[in-house]
Amino acid sequence: MSVSEYASYFKSHYKRTSSFVSGTALMIVDAAMIMLSIGAGFFVINLVNNDWINFRSFITYSIYLPVILIVFYAASLYPGILLAPQEEVKRFSLCSFFSFLGIAVSINVEGSDQRFPIALALVVSWPFATLLLPVGREVAKHIFAHFDWWGVPAVLFSKGTSAKVIADRLIRRPYYGYSPALIISDMENPPEDYLGVPIFERSDELDSLIKKLNIKVAILCDYNHQIEKLQTNYRYIVRVPKRQNSINMSLHMRDFGGILGFSSTNYLTKKSPLFLKRLIDVSICLAVAPVLLPIVLIIALAIKLDSPGPVFYGHTRVGRNRKPIKCWKFRSMGTDSQEQLKHILATDPVRAAEWEKDRKFTDDPRVTKVGRILRKTSLDELPQLWNIFTGEMSFVGPRPVTEPELVKYGDYADYVLTVKPGLSGMWQISGRSDTGYEERITLDTYYIQNWSIWLDIWIIIKTVWVVFRGKGAY
Repeated sequence: MSVSEYASYFKSHYKRTSSFVSGTALMIVDAAMIMLSIGAGFFVINLVNNDWINFRSFITYSIYLPVILIVFYAASLYPGILLAPQEEVKRFSLCSFFSFLGIAVSINVEGSDQRFPIALALVVSWPFATLLLPVGREVAKHIFAHFDWWGVPAVLFSKGTSAKVIADRLIRRPYYGYSPALIISDMENPPEDYLGVPIFERSDELDSLIKKLNIKVAILCDYNHQIEKLQTNYRYIVRVPKRQNSINMSLHMRDFGGILGFSSTNYLTKKSPLFLKRLIDVSICLAVAPVLLPIVLIIALAIKLDSPGPVFYGHTRVGRNRKPIKCWKFRSMGTDSQEQLKHILATDPVRAAEWEKDRKFTDDPRVTKVGRILRKTSLDELPQLWNIFTGEMSFVGPRPVTEPELVKYGDYADYVLTVKPGLSGMWQISGRSDTGYEERITLDTYYIQNWSIWLDIWIIIKTVWVVFRGKGAY
């Protein structure tokens, strides 16, 4: 395909792709989530005292929707495709908080007889908004990905074949919102296309055409040529480093008398973030305990009826600062699982190789019938709430590992062990058991280097989605 022919190709394949339509669709979803959040707040206050407030009156506050959506728009939440998930959660939370606060203040100024319960209902609505708005978007993105107007076209700049991995990931996961329009490679005589995405060598003619087609997003895959010119031609530039483990931290610019420097901080070694994280862990444990207790009793009964042996299984894992911890789970295997493992490793070379690679089997013959259900739904990890309550683990953190597994972490082992292991984490929402050790290390180091309370909230929300789908669990 020639450069001149690409213009026709782009118009036929990406004519309907529109950031305006994508943003408008997300705005409608956000409006629904806002009203649902306000409704939830009014419902809670109505449960406390039904004389305070009429639950159905929350509908009247839809008149404030345009103002709230304007605040969201001012925070660059539309089209919102290019925002990091944790940044999206942060902006949703802060914008909804100040929007609801503004509504409460205006109601107090008006002097309404119900101003106190209404203001209280709006305060209660805020945490619902913090959770429901990202959830609504996550579901909406998966639905909208099936429509040809969803997303924004992006140019992938490639050093060698590095862009192929990114193109493959974006094509397989269209809900990200980046639609690979073409690949510009520094190879001589590159192949014509990859997975249907045209590949070109860079030229002035192609640069002019891209500008004319109004493609504003560039993804640089280990590409460092003429960055200054790219910054002029593209509004959004995403850089994907070749070495994922070493350059995935949040960097802040520092001025040293005219000399540019960058700083990074491991917030999970500071007292105030650790206190906040611990406070949230304990609060969630106490909040969910009454609801989960009947479920725990039912699961315990099912395990006892399915196979002989104890209900719980404690396995030694390496905790923060290499302190050994007993990581609790519901027993999902027979009591002779270790003997079975020795027999499998001695007689089945294929399974032995799989165990050596990932320390688990895709289809583990040792798992009981009830255990298979528990693993598929991740309910086998429910007893780890005790580990969280006692402070040995956190709701979100790196994957708990055994001592033999640390060898595979190499130089990153001590770094990963500077924080508490988590019930969930980046590894959990990125494939669970399907992720290999190299990817787990990348995900764990990313989490530590980029931690924020907003990242934790996003991971918890995403975990619910992943567990609901049952993907990557075995």
